[in-house]
Amino acid sequence: MKHNVLVWGYLSSLILLLGTIFMNLDFVAGKVLFLVGFFTFNLGYLIPLFFVIFKDNQENRIGLIIVLSILGFFIFLMGLTFFMVNWGGNKVLIYVGGSFLLLASLLMIAMRRRFYETSVDSWFPIVLFSVFIVIGMLTSMVHRPILRSFTISNQEAVLQLESLQNRNHHIFNELSELCDSDSAMLTIKQKAILVDRKSDSMMSFIDELKRDLIVYVEGNKMLQDTALLINLVPVQSNVEINSVRRFMLGRKRQKASVLHGKIDDYHREMSVLVPQGDLWLADFVDATLNTNVLRLNKRIYNRDWERQHFYNFPLVTVISQLTTMQLNICTVQGELLSGCYRDALRLRMPVSDTISKK
Repeated sequence: MKHNVLVWGYLSSLILLLGTIFMNLDFVAGKVLFLVGFFTFNLGYLIPLFFVIFKDNQENRIGLIIVLSILGFFIFLMGLTFFMVNWGGNKVLIYVGGSFLLLASLLMIAMRRRFYETSVDSWFPIVLFSVFIVIGMLTSMVHRPILRSFTISNQEAVLQLESLQNRNHHIFNELSELCDSDSAMLTIKQKAILVDRKSDSMMSFIDELKRDLIVYVEGNKMLQDTALLINLVPVQSNVEINSVRRFMLGRKRQKASVLHGKIDDYHREMSVLVPQGDLWLADFVDATLNTNVLRLNKRIYNRDWERQHFYNFPLVTVISQLTTMQLNICTVQGELLSGCYRDALRLRMPVSDTISKK
């Protein structure tokens, strides 16, 4: 029986490995192979293995710990698997399995004297479980604070974005009141209208992109609570990077490529509207809307702008990136509107001086 258990273990490990590789390559068969490998690993390897261990150590009265370990590990791993393939009930399975594993660990501590009588084979599964739990805890300890930091950064950027939009709206209204029927004034006003319209169009496009991305990853329930749209830590998982990558970089959607093209078009349009001779503003627009590929140590990330910004990132990180892009667009909009407002004031100054002299 031990020989058959080992055969099943090697076979299921190979299937799990292939399924993981195919999932990373966005192959349809990836999830199927992963699920087949998972059930083969548990039903054909883990459960018979623990049965053999339990049978060999019945006289040591540690069977309860072995049973709890089997159930805990099976349920916990099933929850993680459901999480990867986006099936419901994954969190409940993870919590229940983790509770069983914790209870098994506490019983192992309480019955530590009996474990002195067991063989090394009986200790191995317990050590495996302990290492698995420690790795999971360390991963969550690192993962959750990072996501929380991006959530805080996104919320701060949203507040700044709202403030900048109000400022730009105020400048545009004052500029509209300042401009009259003079041809030079009308030219400045038309320029400001173009800046305002192009910027608002870009802002709306990114808003729709963020909304579609959240719905694709988390479902329509996210739109029912607007507060969750900027606070995604409680619902976002480390393994959801696959869904984010498929949405932004998938061959069918190519959302990142469309966004890249729109930013470049907006960059060219705003560069044309920079006043001649204003080198500082021209340099600021180029630096803020730049989409060049940065050179990194890892060559795999130097391929294109899309991969540098959207490859293998969790949802909240990508949302924060998109909000930062909106903040850059709104900043450029404000600087150009301020430049138009200054030009309008310069044209109005001689008229004001003439009226005061009379």
